[in-house]
Amino acid sequence: MRRKRIFAAVLAGAMLFSAGCGKEETVEEEAAPAGTAVEVMEVQAGEMSAEYAVTGKVAAVNEVQVFPLLAGQVMTLPVKEGDKVSKGQTLFTVDTTTVTSTMGALQQSYSATKTATDRAIESAQIGVEQAQRTVDNTQALFEAGAAAEQDVTNAKQALVQAQAAVAQAQAQQAASLAQIQASMDQINSQAKLGTVTAPCSGTVTTVNLVRGGMASSAQPGVVIAEDGKVEVQTSVAEDVYTNIKAGDEAGVVISVLSDDMTRGTIASLPAAANVQTSLYDISITLPSNVNPPIGAFATVTFYTNRRENTLSVPTEAILTGANEEQYVFVVDDFGSGDTVTRVTVETGLVSKTDTEILSGLAEGDVVVVKGQSYLSDGAMVRVVTGEDSVLNETEGSDDVPAAADGEG
Repeated sequence: MRRKRIFAAVLAGAMLFSAGCGKEETVEEEAAPAGTAVEVMEVQAGEMSAEYAVTGKVAAVNEVQVFPLLAGQVMTLPVKEGDKVSKGQTLFTVDTTTVTSTMGALQQSYSATKTATDRAIESAQIGVEQAQRTVDNTQALFEAGAAAEQDVTNAKQALVQAQAAVAQAQAQQAASLAQIQASMDQINSQAKLGTVTAPCSGTVTTVNLVRGGMASSAQPGVVIAEDGKVEVQTSVAEDVYTNIKAGDEAGVVISVLSDDMTRGTIASLPAAANVQTSLYDISITLPSNVNPPIGAFATVTFYTNRRENTLSVPTEAILTGANEEQYVFVVDDFGSGDTVTRVTVETGLVSKTDTEILSGLAEGDVVVVKGQSYLSDGAMVRVVTGEDSVLNETEGSDDVPAAADGEG
């Protein structure tokens, strides 16, 4: 019995000893690493600019409006919006019945007039033949002494009159037929207006007609983007207008094509603002390999106040303290040190993501870009990647440290 009690005591002691050792190991494993986890970035000099984004729209560089030249019912309409057309291609045709309704009567009149005048000319030519024979006979008699010289003269005058009668009949025929032909030519010319063709090659952007409907000169029947060339049109305020110039690059995103940004070029700047909007209308030329549909919306980013070889840091790295003081945290002796120093900075240009640093930093300084709100001057830090940042370490914790010095 005594042996059993001793064995139980020893066993209990062993278990307590084992439990105590396990607790120490657990404590060692759960001990937090020294320093606040932060992400950093090395300050470098480079180009930056302010960015101003506006909405624009894809439009034709040169739109050609094609109007119906003859009012009437639309008979054929072989094109639709988006079609590629070539110069001279038929766009639509209009009924020409009302124009050509008198053509049959004119053709009959032409034939009847020609027949009648042909007979008049033929009769006059017979008179010339008869007058010529009279001249010949009278001349023979005169040479034989059987006719007087006056008789020969009279015969020749009669021939001249007969020849004049032929010329007059021919002139009358020509005038009558020409008048009728002019009327027919006019009708034919008007009838040709019923077939409307493309004045240039390009892309059909608008069709205002329907087959069977009525065509009118009040509005263009078809609109063509000449050669299919398009551009992005937008408008900007004066503060942007004064900081850009023709030839500058502009970022363009046309979502129907891609979410990627395309580099466009400012084609030209207007001399004055739009009277109705008080904005300045700007056209952006697109690269030749970018062919968006006309009417598509675009986001245009203008780059103003360009800076060359300037220092900048991510805007989120800059904190604001008392009296609007702006400061960052710089890692001391990066690579071997594990503390940070609070550095006051003077800022300048602000872009979409970065802020220009005018003073306080030098190229090569290592600035805290994430986790800086949890630091104070001289604080210990531990540089990590985004996956191990302080935001992930504190996520879900009820013991998140407040911003240093009560500032942010």
